[in-house]
Amino acid sequence: MHISQKIRNFASKIQTHKLIIIMKTPSQYRAQAREVLQNRWGEVAIVSLIILAAAIAISIPSFLAEWAGSITTLLSVLVLPLQYAFYVALLERTRGNEEEVMHYTLQYTINRTYANTRFLVAGLLIIVISMVAAIFTLGIGAIIVSYMYSMVPYLLHDYPELTPREAMKISREMMSGHKWNLFVLDLTFIGWILLAFCTAGVGMLFVQPYMLTARAAFYDDLRAEKLVEEADNTQENIEA
Repeated sequence: MHISQKIRNFASKIQTHKLIIIMKTPSQYRAQAREVLQNRWGEVAIVSLIILAAAIAISIPSFLAEWAGSITTLLSVLVLPLQYAFYVALLERTRGNEEEVMHYTLQYTINRTYANTRFLVAGLLIIVISMVAAIFTLGIGAIIVSYMYSMVPYLLHDYPELTPREAMKISREMMSGHKWNLFVLDLTFIGWILLAFCTAGVGMLFVQPYMLTARAAFYDDLRAEKLVEEADNTQENIEA
């Protein structure tokens, strides 16, 4: 697996400390997410509302004039950096960062131009690949692609030296054999999603960050597991 020297160095540290990583069950990831978001539900719901409001505001022109539809599609891309920053904020919160999620999200969106550009490029590539896959597989391929590249936002944050294509390649390799696990984790939220729709969608302001936090915890465990494997392979090569 191609990874940067920085990732190799971290892998060596893991090997040195003999860490054993065991992927958790969906219920354990949900419990971890609830613990992370304890006393923060209102804050993350507000951030979700801001992202939703931005998406709606951008889509308004398409309702006013048919010719504005293509412009709206282009402008909708501008919401991606804000969504990306929210992913990162929840990941850092999962790791014990005590900074307010809203403050972190907004600051990251404004100040991390390079990071946002890389995510924007990766996001557009993933969208194109998903559209092509959907055409030839009646939509099923798009779902597979979304899970295949689900680790890209986190990888781009953790490893700034990675290009979008490198992050996508590593995500594919990380998710090999784990797409089903993440799908099952997402599926366990179906009850909350149905309940959220019973509240006219308002409940999704809470359910979405709940899901994203569980996913962030999943990524951290999967990342550590893959680094351990890489460290083991490196050690075997050295001994050989």
